[in-house]
Amino acid sequence: MSHQITEIDTVLRPAGSNYRTWHGIDTEIHEPITLPVARQHGVLPVVNKQALYVGDRDEPVENFKALTAVDKNGAKQTLDVVSDRYSIIQNEQVFRTMSESFKGTGLEYTLSCIGTLGGLKKFFISVAVGDDNGGFMVNDDKFYGNVNFVTSHDGGSFHAHDSLTRIVCANTLRSSMNGKKNVDFKIRHKGDTAAKCADLSRYLSGVFTAREVFTENMGKLADQKVGGDDIRQIVGGFFVREAFKRGEKLETGFKTRSLNMIDGITDLAISGRGNSGQSLYDALNGATEFWTSGDGVGRTASAGKKAYSSEFGNAAASKERFSDYLVGGEFESGLQEDTKRILALTA
Repeated sequence: MSHQITEIDTVLRPAGSNYRTWHGIDTEIHEPITLPVARQHGVLPVVNKQALYVGDRDEPVENFKALTAVDKNGAKQTLDVVSDRYSIIQNEQVFRTMSESFKGTGLEYTLSCIGTLGGLKKFFISVAVGDDNGGFMVNDDKFYGNVNFVTSHDGGSFHAHDSLTRIVCANTLRSSMNGKKNVDFKIRHKGDTAAKCADLSRYLSGVFTAREVFTENMGKLADQKVGGDDIRQIVGGFFVREAFKRGEKLETGFKTRSLNMIDGITDLAISGRGNSGQSLYDALNGATEFWTSGDGVGRTASAGKKAYSSEFGNAAASKERFSDYLVGGEFESGLQEDTKRILALTA
């Protein structure tokens, strides 16, 4: 159960196809997800610190407490054992912090998913920011951005960060933590956590800065024109770079599997969905399609396996590395001559 949605957990999402989850273990809400709605559906249980008893001892353990909460079925759950100095950050406090933080920025936002995980041990809110439910356009393609709020009652901190990944389960929570971030704010469960939460709003104004950088980078890729043969050379350069990092010399050229991947991405860059093989942006889209729904996630993989690999597996990591390779201009480096030589060996 890698999604970590147990029988006592609840995941809420707005109605509509844009908000469907890969696991389908969610409750569709046909109204805005407000604080009262979240309370009603049991995603804001109160966490308490209680005396900790071990075995048959009548006296509580000194300097430690048990974290407990009552689940939606009325049963008390023990979440963790903590020190006396531990400061609880309630799920409702996270919700209020999120709401007040966005009011301070003047940004439009929509709660795209909210819930508990791991038997109430984690709580998350994923917020789509900006116009059109968080969508923004880059070269006629639509992207979605999120600010994610995560708190833990099992040892982790309260964390707020921006990501292109919407949290809907434990898998996407881990995925959203990866990559470069413009907003990355952590509050430990110590001291005056309420005051620390109040400082969060000033960090959120940077969300659109991250989007502007992303949009600018994608625009630069679209402006850099290339042809079909150039695209194959550029894609091949990525695989040369990856092989060199692994210590491979490629003295006899690419293996058949790598060559098939190079040709697969090149073909999608030229004739894939919405691509014309005329720019580096087409090359990026070809790689994205290859590692999202194409052979890059397995020729015989099921639709579910492909989606899993695309969102949080090796394919997702490959997409990120390929994007960094293009945006960073590494395709123009000394790899060019090596790539020509290696491709010629396997022509």
